[in-house]
Amino acid sequence: MDDIFNQQALYRILQGRLRYQCGDLVLYIHEPTRDIIEESFVIYDEAYKNAYFTGVYLKSELVEILVSNDLWTPFDDREAEKIEKQIEEFKIQAFKSFFKTKELILIKRGLRALEKQLIKYRSKKICLDYVSCEGVAAFSQSVWTISNTTKDIEGNLYNWQHITPLSVMKHYDNSQISASTFRSITRNEPWRSMWANGKQQSNIFGKPTCDLTRDQLSLCSYAMMYDNVYESMETPDDNVIKDDDCLDGWFIVQRRKQEKDRKKRETEDLLSNPKIANSQEVFVMTSDQESADKLYDLNDPVSRGVVQSRQQLHRSHDGKLDFREFADIKQDIALAQTQAAIHKAKGGR
Repeated sequence: MDDIFNQQALYRILQGRLRYQCGDLVLYIHEPTRDIIEESFVIYDEAYKNAYFTGVYLKSELVEILVSNDLWTPFDDREAEKIEKQIEEFKIQAFKSFFKTKELILIKRGLRALEKQLIKYRSKKICLDYVSCEGVAAFSQSVWTISNTTKDIEGNLYNWQHITPLSVMKHYDNSQISASTFRSITRNEPWRSMWANGKQQSNIFGKPTCDLTRDQLSLCSYAMMYDNVYESMETPDDNVIKDDDCLDGWFIVQRRKQEKDRKKRETEDLLSNPKIANSQEVFVMTSDQESADKLYDLNDPVSRGVVQSRQQLHRSHDGKLDFREFADIKQDIALAQTQAAIHKAKGGR
């Protein structure tokens, strides 16, 4: 059944239209052309001005209403950011636990729960957007676009005698192709063959890139994403590639490796300065906590332990502490004294 669903979605994308049926009435909602899109912004501007001059709120003005009615606070955005980071960590766990079936199932349950929480927090700030100038204008733009892209089976624009544009627009919005469907299509036939042959001829859809629909562009983007996966020097197992959560985890791991390598190169460039090249420790001033965290991550586990130990001791003395009181410095001094004593016992000077 999934194969049929994916193929149906694929050919909808290829055709650039969505079928809509209401009783005996069959219509096709075509993706807008460049001309339609350009004209739709005129409709947007006109609707925006009308809304503004009749006293409709701007999106920026709705923030105060949201806060005063306990619909949203900056805390919600901070929580959303925390959840996004948790989702990243869960996806990394999914990738690393792919062959541990029971563990992977639990991780995926946790992921779905976190995703629901994220939607909850992210939706709070936009819950009143539809009553803003921008919301009214976007709605008018969408209705006009649907009205000028919906055709009957003979290819003529529909005259809206039996249904309204709103019912068709609702069907169109509810039929948006999900990211998981795009990914499934691009991993499998018949798209893989279409993509491989089309790339060689530099012609996938038989028209310029600027004329591709939104869904066609998305399909190509996902196809290129999987090309990069298959061409990677560290290509994951095929079964991992088929699992969206696990593959996302692989992407995150690869991204972090690249970031770490980049930071390492930047550090090596910094240490290439002959004035500090042979230094045991290098202190670098940063302008914010984020930069400090990035520099801290460049240390190896042992060095991080030293940093943490020093910070704890420093805090326990209210910042009033001689550097020679640090445990690692004491160890270095003791070791130097021991080596000096051994050298002296052997007759050294």
